[in-house]
Amino acid sequence: MKQSLYDITSNVEVMPGVYLMWLEAPDIASHAYPGQFITVCCGGLILRRPFSVHRVSFLSSPSTGEDLGEGGIAILFKVVGEGTFWLAQQQAGNKIDVLGPLGRGFDIASDSKNLLLVGGGIGIAPLIFLAQYASPQYQVTLIHGASTAAQIYPFSSLRAEALSIAKGQRSNLSPLPEKVQFIPVTEDGTLGRKGMVTDILPDFLNWADQICACGPLDMYKAMSLTLNPSPLKGKGKGEGEKRSNLRCQVSLEVRMGCGIGACRSCTINTRHDLKQVCRDGPVFELNDILWQEVRI
Repeated sequence: MKQSLYDITSNVEVMPGVYLMWLEAPDIASHAYPGQFITVCCGGLILRRPFSVHRVSFLSSPSTGEDLGEGGIAILFKVVGEGTFWLAQQQAGNKIDVLGPLGRGFDIASDSKNLLLVGGGIGIAPLIFLAQYASPQYQVTLIHGASTAAQIYPFSSLRAEALSIAKGQRSNLSPLPEKVQFIPVTEDGTLGRKGMVTDILPDFLNWADQICACGPLDMYKAMSLTLNPSPLKGKGKGEGEKRSNLRCQVSLEVRMGCGIGACRSCTINTRHDLKQVCRDGPVFELNDILWQEVRI
C-alpha cells in the first residue's frame, strides 16, 4: 500500500457518463491483484473515493521486449456525484492523490478450470482485470448486463487497440483477452441476449466451477436465490446439488470513510461476525453475507 501523486496519462469517456482513466503508477501496478481497489482524493472533498483496479499494464521495448519499468493502472468510473464529476474533468498530465492497492481481491480455487464472471452495469470494472489475469490459465466466460447497448462495455471496438499495445504504446481502451468468451445482456434487447444477467445465469451453472461477480445489491440477492433455491421449489435432477456446491464470490461496493479499516463506516454483518468491506473485502463469499441486513 502506498500513497502518492500519480500522473494521469489519459481520461476518456468510453460510454455515456462513464470514464476510463489511466494512471502512471508502476508501484501499484506491480502489487495490485484483481478485486482490489484504490482511493482517490477528489479536489477539496474530505473523504477519498474508492475505485476498483480496472486493468494494469506494463510497457516493454518494441525491439527487444525488455521491461521498461513503466507500469500503469486504469480505473473505470461513472459520474454519479461531486467527486466523480471532478475526476471526469481531469486531463492527461494532471496529478492526483492515490492510495493503494487496498483490500482483499478474488480468490480462484486451485481446482477450478471454468470461471464465470458476472458484471452488472459499472460492476464490469474489476472483472476486466480478473479476466486479464485468469485467461492464460482458465477458461473464462464474462457476462456483462446493462439496460441498453450504449452501456455495454465496448469490446467490439477494442480489438484493434491490441495492435498499439503490442508496439509498446499506451492504449486508452482495453482489449478483451482472445480466450475470453464475452456475452452481453441488455434489458431492452438492443445488444446480445435480452433480460437481466440473472435470467441467463442458470444456463452456465453446469459449466462453471466458480463464479466471480460485481454489480448492484439486487443482482446479488437474485443470484443468492438462484444458487440457493428453496427446498420447496422443484428442481431438475442434480440441479440442486450443483448449485449448492458452486462457489460464488462477490465484490461489494459500499460507502467508505477511510478505506483502511480505521473508521469502521463500511462494517457489514456476515455469518462470521462483523466485517469491514475495505479491509476484509471488498470480495466476500456470496453465502457469507446476510443480504437482508446489507444497505448499499
